[in-house]
Amino acid sequence: MKKVFCCLFLILSVVSFSSSAIKKEKYNPIDKDIFVFDQYSADAINLKKYGGLYSEPNTRSLFYPSYKKYNGMEGYLDKEVKVGNKIYFKLVLKNGEVLYLNDLNSYDQIVSVKNYQKRLDQIEKLKEIKLPNIDDLYVAKVETDPKSKDIYIITFSNGLRLHNADLNGLLSLSEKITNPDDLHQFINIINTDNINFTYNAQNNIIKVELKSEPLSIESFIFKEKLYTTTVTAILSSNERLFIDDFKILQNDNIYESTSDLSFKSKSGTTVYEWTKFILNNQFVSYINSLNDKNDVKVRFYGSRKNVEKKIDSKTIAKIKKLSTLNALLAKYFKSGLE
Repeated sequence: MKKVFCCLFLILSVVSFSSSAIKKEKYNPIDKDIFVFDQYSADAINLKKYGGLYSEPNTRSLFYPSYKKYNGMEGYLDKEVKVGNKIYFKLVLKNGEVLYLNDLNSYDQIVSVKNYQKRLDQIEKLKEIKLPNIDDLYVAKVETDPKSKDIYIITFSNGLRLHNADLNGLLSLSEKITNPDDLHQFINIINTDNINFTYNAQNNIIKVELKSEPLSIESFIFKEKLYTTTVTAILSSNERLFIDDFKILQNDNIYESTSDLSFKSKSGTTVYEWTKFILNNQFVSYINSLNDKNDVKVRFYGSRKNVEKKIDSKTIAKIKKLSTLNALLAKYFKSGLE
């Protein structure tokens, strides 16, 4: 019993020491580089904590500041501390706590006060954005992307998430799709899991894509004037099968590809073989004829062997949505084939 008590006391002592390991000193930011914990960091919000810092200049004192306590808190860079062949940067926070950082360039969850104010101004502008021709959709949240401090993730009231680089594409498209019901339908489609909306500002091209295997489908809108939708049948394997044809099957309901299709291939660790064709009435009619309960098979015919791949009913439902999108775009844009 005495041994158990001693062990328990030792454990409690270690826990107590760890929880009170953060030292404090007077906050004196004069002539210092002041920073702020980014309160809009997507990673910090989702994980409810910031990336790891240290309570001492050593790797054994790893500490994750909680988002609730530290978001928006100021601090300053004090000095470099060299321990062996490692350099730590001493941080003094406004609450007096002293923490250490071992890589100033890669830690992206603290921002200089000057840049932070610019960021706050940009975020406020993004929060005020309204889509033309639709009144019941608004920006609910703006976060900074963990990949770059200059990229923002905008979340709308219906759950749609876009990067700020793609937002201008949606805004310009909203001006073209003047019927609110059509615009609602478009937004609901791009708000579907695994259907991606992107905008290339340099070339003024909007892309809506369901990237999946063995069937993927993508719609393009060029310079706010033309549109086209393509379907790709693709197979990946560890060897080339020299595919030259494919069929789609759901029980006795069969889609047969046209005879003028040709397959391309790309070899590496994985071998890809695919064919791409413009969405046509035959394919649209077939996709719409599929029931929502049974899986679908895509059978690839190769000179070495034939291979079947399944498509689940959820993916078929998403392909149907992009087929619907193609019909919607036809109301407002000219076909790229004309």
